[in-house]
Amino acid sequence: MTLRLWIEINHQAPYRTGGWAWLRQDGKALAGAAGGERDIDAEAFCVHALRAALVDLPAETAVALHLSEPLLIEGVRTMSARRAAGWKTEAGEDSPDAEAWEAVAKALTGRALSLVRTQPTDARSPAGFAAAWAELGRDKAKTKGTFKNAIPRPNLTKIRGL
Repeated sequence: MTLRLWIEINHQAPYRTGGWAWLRQDGKALAGAAGGERDIDAEAFCVHALRAALVDLPAETAVALHLSEPLLIEGVRTMSARRAAGWKTEAGEDSPDAEAWEAVAKALTGRALSLVRTQPTDARSPAGFAAAWAELGRDKAKTKGTFKNAIPRPNLTKIRGL
């Protein structure tokens, strides 16, 4: 069985603030969370959102990542090569996000992994639902700072196609 995981982020570079949300479907079980951070650049924010979504995955389960953010997709695609290179930047310097990427790499090691590019166009689709929560997370992070909350189960039941 494959665990399906939708991750959406909403980062505003001028304000260095972002919100993220993930939805996880494992069989018939559905869970989700949303959060946000202030004073963070886009690439660091992407890996933090991914890391939050990968906490407590069932052991050895195949994972299908449903992503729309190009930085996140590229980060996952190049993760193995960057890990083999010791998490160095193109300039040969240590990556500032090496610790977070290493945690993501460890969480995905030994799993069958697939990437699915999404377009969060319909607010009631899994990607659209997560995108709406990510936007809410960004707005909340602007005023309250870093946070993480579970998405209430009654809200999760409104997602089409799950």
